[in-house]
Amino acid sequence: MGTPPSSGIFFSSLRTKLVLFISLIIIGVCSGLSWYFVNQQASSMEKALRKTGAILIKNLVHNGRYGLITQDTVSLEQVVEGALSVDEVVYVVVTGPTGERLVEQSKGGLDVAHPGKRALDRPLLPSPSLTTAALSAPGDQPIVTVFTVSNKKQVGGLISPVNAGSRLTKSGRTRETLYDFALPVRRQTSPEAQFGPLSLEDQESSFSMPEPRQQSEVYGVIHVGLTQSLLMKTVDTMIWNVMVMAVFIMIVGIVLTVMLANQIIRPLRKLAGVAKHIAAGDLSHSVRARTRDEVGQLTTSINQMTVSLKQREEAISTYVETITKQVSQLSTLNQTGAAIASTLDVDRLLATVLKLLVENLGFVRMALVFYDPERRIGLVSQVTGVSEELEDLVKEFEIPIDGNDGISADLLIRGKPVLVQDIETVTNRMYFPALRACREVGVTSFIVAPLKSQDRILGYLGADRGIIPCTQEDLDVLMTIANHVSVAIDNARAYQALGQFNQTLEDRVQERTEALQQANERLREHDRLKSMFVSIASHELRTPMTSMKGLVDNMLDGLTGTLNERQSFYLSRVKRNLERLTRMSNDLLDLSKIDAGVMQLSCAPLSVEDLAHEVVEVMQPVARQISLNLAFDVNAPLPTILGDRDKLDQVLTNLINNAMKFSKPGTDVQVGGRIRDDHMVEVCVRDSGCGIPVNEIPHIFERFYRGESVVVEARGSGLGLAISKSLVELHGGKIWVQSEVGEGSQFFFTVPVAMVTTA
Repeated sequence: MGTPPSSGIFFSSLRTKLVLFISLIIIGVCSGLSWYFVNQQASSMEKALRKTGAILIKNLVHNGRYGLITQDTVSLEQVVEGALSVDEVVYVVVTGPTGERLVEQSKGGLDVAHPGKRALDRPLLPSPSLTTAALSAPGDQPIVTVFTVSNKKQVGGLISPVNAGSRLTKSGRTRETLYDFALPVRRQTSPEAQFGPLSLEDQESSFSMPEPRQQSEVYGVIHVGLTQSLLMKTVDTMIWNVMVMAVFIMIVGIVLTVMLANQIIRPLRKLAGVAKHIAAGDLSHSVRARTRDEVGQLTTSINQMTVSLKQREEAISTYVETITKQVSQLSTLNQTGAAIASTLDVDRLLATVLKLLVENLGFVRMALVFYDPERRIGLVSQVTGVSEELEDLVKEFEIPIDGNDGISADLLIRGKPVLVQDIETVTNRMYFPALRACREVGVTSFIVAPLKSQDRILGYLGADRGIIPCTQEDLDVLMTIANHVSVAIDNARAYQALGQFNQTLEDRVQERTEALQQANERLREHDRLKSMFVSIASHELRTPMTSMKGLVDNMLDGLTGTLNERQSFYLSRVKRNLERLTRMSNDLLDLSKIDAGVMQLSCAPLSVEDLAHEVVEVMQPVARQISLNLAFDVNAPLPTILGDRDKLDQVLTNLINNAMKFSKPGTDVQVGGRIRDDHMVEVCVRDSGCGIPVNEIPHIFERFYRGESVVVEARGSGLGLAISKSLVELHGGKIWVQSEVGEGSQFFFTVPVAMVTTA
C-alpha cells in the first residue's frame, strides 16, 4: 500500500546531511584555531608587558640610585619623566626608606566619558601598603602586583589578568587593570662599576640572569605602574581581524561544500524525481546524462525506458481514441438508422437525426436544405443549435442558384461537398442573408454535404463546430451521414426502399465492427508486448541488482577493508534499497505471469496454523525492531487446506507487512483464522493503524493504486495487494478488507479445505 516510512523522526535529504556535516567541521576547526591563536597572542603580549616592566624598573633603580641616596628630587624627577614617556607607564613613585614619597608623577586616572583616555587632574598612585611590602621584601627582583582600578579608587588587590584592560561597567564606571612593579634600592657592600644608561638588551639580560649581590640597608623603593589597556586594544583589534578572517573562511568553505554537494546530489535527485513521475504514470520527464559513471548509465537506461513506454502509450492512446471515435460514429449511425426506421414522418425524422448528430458528433449547429429543381432554389427545412427567432427567420430563406460559381451551385447542381475553413474567403460565393445569419451566430468555418439519392440531388446538409475549424475528416463523416439521410428521405417518400436502406446500414455496421475487432486484436497484441517488456525488464534488472547486492555484502563483511560507521550506514541503506528493488522486480514478474496466464500453482494439503506460525516467526524480529506486538491466535483448530504453500506464504507476508507498516509503535498486529460454513478457511490480519477512507476501499486491490490519504514516504508501487488478490483468486478464494479511519484495518482471505466431508 506504500513505501516504508523513514526510520528517523525527522527526514533530511542526503544533500542536507553532507552540507551540515562538512559545515560543522569547518566551523569547529576555524573556531578552535581562532580561539587558540587569540589566546596565544594575548599570553605573549602579557609576557612582553611584564618583561618591559621588569626592564624599566631595573633601569629606573640603576639611574635613580644616586638621586635617592642624596635625596636629590630634581634628578629623580628627570629620571621619572623619562620613564613616563613610555606609553604603557601610568605612574612612577619614588619613596624613601621610611615610606615617605620623594617623587610621584602620574598620567592621571581614567576618563569615564572617553574610555581609554586619561584625566590629568586625577592622579593614579599605588597603595602605601605596596611600598611597605616592598621595603621588607628580600632579594633584588621586582615585585609585581596586579590590581584593578575604577575611576580613581582601587577596587581589588591581587587579581587574575584574564579579561583585564580598560572596560566600561554597567554602572558607567571605567575599569582598568594595572601592573605595579616595585623594586627596593639597596646599598651594595662592594664597589660597583660605573655604568652608563642601560640598553633594553642589557637590562633584559640582567633580568634573565641576575648576578649574586650582597645586600645591606634599603635606601628606598621605586614603583612603576603599567596599564593593560593598550595591550587589550591590540588584542581587541586582533580578535576582530581573526573573527572576520574565520567567518570569511567559514563562508567560503560552506559555499564550496554546497557546490560539491550539488554536483553529487543533483543528478540523483533529478533521477529520483523522474522515477517518481514515471511511477505516477507521467512519462513526459527525462534527465540528461552528464556523466559516464553508474548514475549516468542508469539515467540513460531510464530515459530509454521512458521513451519506449511513452511511444507505446501514445500508440495505445491513438488506437483508443480512434476506436472511441469510430465507436461513437458507429453508434450515431446505428441510432440514426433506428430513428429512420422508427418513423415515416419526414419532419420528425429530420429533427431527430439532426439532434443525434449534434449530441454525438460534436457539431454545434446544423442545417438541412431541400432542393426545388423546378424553381432552382434551396429551401431551409431544419435548423438546430440557434435561437427560435433566428430559426424562424432562416426557415423563410429561399436560396437561389446564381450562375455556376456559387456554393449552392456546387452542392445542388454538381453535387460536390464543400469544406470552408475560413468563411471570409467565400463571402462572394454565399447568399447574403445566409452570410449575415452565419456572422450573427459566430460561424467561422463550416462543412456542407449534398444529399444525393439514386443520382438525384435532394438538397444538402451543413454543420459547424463553433470556434473549432472543421476538417476533411469531419466532412467525410458528414458525407456518410448525408448519404444515410438521403436514403432516409427517399425511404420516407417511398416505403418500399426501406429494406435496401437497412441492408446498406447493416453492411456498414459490419465493416465498422470488423475494423473494431481488428483494432481490438492490435490492442491485445500491444498488451502482450507490454507484458513481455515488463518481464524482460524485470529479469534484466535482477541480474545487476544481485551483483550489486553481493558486492555490498562483501564490503559490509569487511572483505575490502575496515569500514567506518558512516560508510557502513550508507552501504546498509544501499543494501536495503537493492532488496526493495528486488522485491519490486519479483512483483513485476509475478504480475506479468498472472497477465500471461502462466502462473502455475503447486497445490497440496497443508496446515494453515503451521504456515501462519512460520510467517509470524520469520517477521517477529522486524516487529520487535519497530516495537509492535505480532502474534497468531485461533480459537479452535483449523482443518487442512489445499493450496500452494509458497504463494499463500507470499499473500500472508504481504498482508502482515502492510499491517506493520501502518501501525503505530506499541500496538498489536494479530493473525487469526476460522472455519466457515461454506467449507472455506478464513484468515484475518488485523492492525490498529491509521485505517483506510471509505472512498479508497474499492480501489486498494487495483494495480498501481496508491492511497491518496497515505503520506508520500509510505507509498509503494501498488502491486502487493493486487498480486495477493490474484493469487487468492487462483486458489478459488476471495480477499476483502474492512476498515475505519483511525480504528485500524482487517484484511480477510479465504482458501478451500483439502477435503470436504458430507453427511
